[in-house]
Amino acid sequence: MRCEELNKLGLELREDWNVSDLILASGAGYLEGFSNEQLDRIGVLREAISEYMVSIPVSTNVQIKNADLASFYLLPVMKGLDHEECWILYLSRKNTIIKRMQISKGGFTQTTIDNKQILRHALLLGAHGIIISHNHPTGDPMPSKADVLATKTLEKACAAVELHLFDHIIISDSSYYSFQEEHKAKYNETILKTLATA
Repeated sequence: MRCEELNKLGLELREDWNVSDLILASGAGYLEGFSNEQLDRIGVLREAISEYMVSIPVSTNVQIKNADLASFYLLPVMKGLDHEECWILYLSRKNTIIKRMQISKGGFTQTTIDNKQILRHALLLGAHGIIISHNHPTGDPMPSKADVLATKTLEKACAAVELHLFDHIIISDSSYYSFQEEHKAKYNETILKTLATA
């Protein structure tokens, strides 16, 4: 959606903005020179897009074999956020998604990883494994010491109830970090495009 379409919403943009630019800039606090009314409308647009992305059902047929595939299902619900959120992919024995669920919502620098709540939902859903994920609004997906400690603690808690922690993925708008694969990577555009049309 280009500037002309956005202006139909009363945004009165003077440059060649598109929706992605607008949402990312607003999430990062880079919207200088906009009136309060424009900022309110952009906020409403951002919230509507976020709600829509969360409502998109996840495919229960795709096997999650790596962090690239997992990131496809996690990026839409966390991209462009100005705060941290924690999401879980609950997986079956075949590594297909049973459910994608938000566990917590926090501030700019942290969110809660509630092991009891994560395990409770896993047991209720009959999950075989999980992939935990949270975002870094700063744009740098590299894990902090607290992220490493939280991952180790969750891994022990999962092992106690015979639940497999497949990965902890930290999401940013342009890249992600996979604890399982132990590296930072750009999003695989081929996978994103292929699955988006599936």
